[in-house]
Amino acid sequence: MIRIPRNDDQEPGAEWSALHSATEREGLDDPSRFDIARFLPRRNPRPSPAPPPPPPQPPPPPPAPEVVPQAIHWPSEPPDETPVPMPAAVRSAGIPAPARQVGRASTRTLVRPYTRTGGRTHSEHNLALEALISTTEQGRRYHGAASVEHRLICDLCVQTRSVAEIAAHLRLPLGVVKVLVGDMADAGLVLVHASSLVLGDRSALEFMDRVLQGLRNL
Repeated sequence: MIRIPRNDDQEPGAEWSALHSATEREGLDDPSRFDIARFLPRRNPRPSPAPPPPPPQPPPPPPAPEVVPQAIHWPSEPPDETPVPMPAAVRSAGIPAPARQVGRASTRTLVRPYTRTGGRTHSEHNLALEALISTTEQGRRYHGAASVEHRLICDLCVQTRSVAEIAAHLRLPLGVVKVLVGDMADAGLVLVHASSLVLGDRSALEFMDRVLQGLRNL
């Protein structure tokens, strides 16, 4: 305890000021001298909240289909055209129409027509449109046939036909057909018959109708 001396000679209020004066325990009771942290319960630091999960990603798009280039196959023959109607005189006479199926599929290619004749456009034989062509015995056996066109003409002219009919069946220019027929005549595959037309002859009219039909089919 702090002993406050009583002195009647002291000024009034001096006893109260002694309470605030320094004593010999100055510094001993300083709270900073006492470490009370080790007596307190240790608290672990509060863990920080985990970050929210990322939003789900959309599924990846499916891979684009691989485009494989395809080879272009050119048709060997275009679709058949609408057949030209036969004249009434030919239908009444019962003359068969030109056989459209002979030699068409094999000749419709991308090869230029005059390559079949080596570039030649004229024949040494003076062949008219109405000149009649027939296959010989040698031609029936294809003996001496040098190309596919020769074989087709041999098959076609088993029945006598005109140059115009041959061109219509094979769908070749007349100049090419004349060169081919001239070469075949020189090789003995076909015979060239001179046409003798008589005015008013029924067979001549029928023949001219066949030539006209062949020209329409060109």
